[in-house]
Amino acid sequence: MSRLDVVDTMLGPESRAVARELRGQKPELAEQLQDYYEAVFDPNADSAKALSRTDRLLIAERTASHTNSAAAIEWYAAQARQSDAEEAAIAAAMDVSSPFKGDPRLKAIMRHVDLIVLTPVESTQADIEVLEAAGLSPTGIVAVSQVVAYVSYQVRLIAALRALGMPT
Repeated sequence: MSRLDVVDTMLGPESRAVARELRGQKPELAEQLQDYYEAVFDPNADSAKALSRTDRLLIAERTASHTNSAAAIEWYAAQARQSDAEEAAIAAAMDVSSPFKGDPRLKAIMRHVDLIVLTPVESTQADIEVLEAAGLSPTGIVAVSQVVAYVSYQVRLIAALRALGMPT
């Protein structure tokens, strides 16, 4: 692949050759996953207005932190820094042992991230209303869920590739 492949990057150089061999058996899947990454983290103008790239990266970092995927946590924290996220927000997103502290809007978002990552069955309409009260539009609410879903899949894929004989 000629463009950056985030999964290969997260796997690291020691795992890339084996990953490319396995993923090369279905190259369209790797391309589609990268396309989805780009759609989620480089959104069109309307979607970016509803939920900024920086917020998406912090959501991704928090989601990855719940999984203890060091590679994903490091990737999204670095991307958040490049997107000018405040260090306090990056640290708060990484600290899943306590509720997110900081901006009230981001606090409501991170509370929702914690809910749908840890206990999605407990999510109710009232939880969506909290996001709406924090200023999120329906597009923004959907974007939060898309980020969580993507990162959850991504970290599972990385774990699976490593389980198939890759160095850890």
